[in-house]
Amino acid sequence: MAKEIKTKSSFGTIRVDHVSPPLSGDTPKGINLVISFEEALKLHLGLLQVLGKLNGYNRNTAEGKASAINLCLFTDTNRLTINEDKVKQPKK
Repeated sequence: MAKEIKTKSSFGTIRVDHVSPPLSGDTPKGINLVISFEEALKLHLGLLQVLGKLNGYNRNTAEGKASAINLCLFTDTNRLTINEDKVKQPKK
């Protein structure tokens, strides 16, 4: 019998600078966001657009280094918005 081919279960991990508003103690450690292929394409396009804008900033300045992306989840409407933001403490 042939062995099963391993497939990826995760396609990357990133570090989150901060969560706003702060999470309460009873918040689950992990929250899964399941989206359709079509919605994933919209997310991909939105991320490309905001990354293109952030890429235009001078990364040699504190302002440029502080540039960030904010993914805002509206739990009441099941919507996720992609916004430009700033990290709390830019890397030096």
